[in-house]
Amino acid sequence: MLNLPAATKNHVEAIISTKKCSAWRMMAVSIAIALCASSCSTTKTTTYQVPPYKNTALTTEERVDDLIQRMTLEEKALQMQNQSPAIERLGIPEYNWWTEGLHGVARAGLATVFPQAIGLAATWDEDLMHDVAGAIGDEARAKHHAFAAKGKRNIYQGLTIWSPNINIFRDPRWGRGQETYGEDPFLTGKLAVQFIQGLQGDDEQYLKTVATVKHFAVHNGPEPERHSFNAVINTRELYQNYLPQFEMALKEGGAQSVMCAYNRFNGEPACASPTLLKKILREDWKFEGFVVSDCGAIEDIHKHHKVTQTEQQSAAVSVQAGTDLNCGKMYKSLPLAVSEGLITEAEIDVALKRLMTARMQLGMFDAPETVKYANTPYDVVNSEKHQALALKAARHSIVLLKNDNNTLPLKKDLKSIAVIGLTPTSGLPCSAITMAYPKKL
Repeated sequence: MLNLPAATKNHVEAIISTKKCSAWRMMAVSIAIALCASSCSTTKTTTYQVPPYKNTALTTEERVDDLIQRMTLEEKALQMQNQSPAIERLGIPEYNWWTEGLHGVARAGLATVFPQAIGLAATWDEDLMHDVAGAIGDEARAKHHAFAAKGKRNIYQGLTIWSPNINIFRDPRWGRGQETYGEDPFLTGKLAVQFIQGLQGDDEQYLKTVATVKHFAVHNGPEPERHSFNAVINTRELYQNYLPQFEMALKEGGAQSVMCAYNRFNGEPACASPTLLKKILREDWKFEGFVVSDCGAIEDIHKHHKVTQTEQQSAAVSVQAGTDLNCGKMYKSLPLAVSEGLITEAEIDVALKRLMTARMQLGMFDAPETVKYANTPYDVVNSEKHQALALKAARHSIVLLKNDNNTLPLKKDLKSIAVIGLTPTSGLPCSAITMAYPKKL
């Protein structure tokens, strides 16, 4: 007896009961078979099978492994560049990994502006640093989802924040000291821990954002020579001055990303350094997150450091050393590197797995309603609460200097005050301010 739906079965039996000849009976049976086949076919096509990489009941590792094995080699290589294109057949949206948040979400429109990093360090306040970073993370989340809702997934609109800068600042000629927490590795490390935890949030399943500590390592000038400079230091200097804050940031802060530097370290390009990326980062510190190159650093390996001769050679040695993501376009040559025997696809998979793990941890492949931070309201951006926090941070950052020769208070008959630098004339504050410009310098 055919296993038919009740309505179909009744219809066929009615035909058979009213038709006496065998031809009609055979036609009824044929109709029944056709209807059964149609019914079975419909049932199969309407049963939706969730691919493993979208199944939240599986572990992150299982989901990532399934996703990667579905990609072609060319698709894998392009996902390892900061401007990662969409893979529509897999439901992977376009994503740009480059977002800035050193003292507020930068270059992405309206946002609360907090004191520069050197000013935040001057507060000596770990709790305040955590609160500031938490606010930055909230605004980054809100802005990211607002942009995505409009189909915008451009640079500075993502959730992988390339901050904090925890290099040591001891020579003002560097030119980027304001981005750092100053000259002391211990203070830098303690503040970095709080900044990282504020950015990344405290949810057990999802990250609010990804914090990226930079620039690893021995990177603090000279700025004009950064693309070719070779930092030669001994082991004591390395572990006393240049590594403690990074170790604290990763082991205590839990930073999920590290940016390797432009320069060489004792002859090894930092982004292709087995010493820094394999020995210290992965083996000694057990770091499991991903490493991103500074922008253009992979190209520097053959163009300025002259360690390799071609793009594919630079790409291969960088991935093999442990640089998973290229800010630039050198990793597009990875398929060529595979064909030349410079690297294997399995080695590429190791790097890509770290990147896709981060995207999973950010909830990028899950329904927004299931991701805690995806529901951050846009009204947190430059909110009164965050403005008040920025004002508090600014007040706490003020440092009183010794008042030699009674320089302060300023004389009331002072005729002019010089405000020097780029910010007074080219800065873009989030609200109107009054600035006194000098009549004379």
